[in-house]
Amino acid sequence: MRESLGVIYLALGRPYLSMALLSASSLRDSNPDMPFTMVTNVMREPPVGDVFEEERDSWFFVDVDTKDNRLLKTDILKYCQYEKVIYLDCDTFVLGDLGSAGKILDYFDIGMRLKRKPQRRVGKGEVDVLGGMKVQDLPHWNSGVILARNTSLAWQFFQDWHDKYVELGNCYDQVALVPVVFQSPARFLSLEDRWNATDPGIGRKAWKKEVIVYHYATNICDRLFNQIVSKDRLILPDQYSAEETPRFLRRKRLLKRSQMSYFRYLAINALWRISSPIGS
Repeated sequence: MRESLGVIYLALGRPYLSMALLSASSLRDSNPDMPFTMVTNVMREPPVGDVFEEERDSWFFVDVDTKDNRLLKTDILKYCQYEKVIYLDCDTFVLGDLGSAGKILDYFDIGMRLKRKPQRRVGKGEVDVLGGMKVQDLPHWNSGVILARNTSLAWQFFQDWHDKYVELGNCYDQVALVPVVFQSPARFLSLEDRWNATDPGIGRKAWKKEVIVYHYATNICDRLFNQIVSKDRLILPDQYSAEETPRFLRRKRLLKRSQMSYFRYLAINALWRISSPIGS
């Protein structure tokens, strides 16, 4: 293993590679010495002129269908060359120092953020997962940021997660994650919100002092939108349509509408245009 601590991204599909490239740029800005690995089915080689450094970073092209994203995510350690791993979803922005992950992984095999409220989303919450209990009856973790120590226990954790995902046949990897956390012998740590934070809207100044990784999901403000599209332009023109990523981002924004009341959505939509959690 070349490095003791590094980041890995799984970017299947052009929009996800565009977001992952932006996340990698934020990683380089905030953690300049941290190596990263990109696993993608879009480009065989990294884009010229971006943050990728051949001597330090790694690029894996995988010839798989984009819909197989979660099959690879639940088996991601097979691509890792680091003793200690930080997996980041593509729709993340690194704002703080990731170095403390190394210390955490001296004591734990796996770490993910515990969600504060029960999972009641249709397609997730009602699924039977453990002794007749449903996901909504149990603690639930977000897998957008994962700390993992490259040990046999962590490998077994991911293998069990992968097998449970295949067994359940549910499109959400976090459903399969719940029973595995309960049953695995791996030392599991529930991380604080700062490792996988959402935008508070109000009170960002204090929020940014604490946040390590911002996970924006469907909360795509204008600044994020434009920066993702800028990264998209680095992708070779023959790799699918150049309009694919902007269309994808607009659909993500519309998905936000389905998650809240109309008037709250209007307020957030206005905030997207005049404000950004990632700075000016």
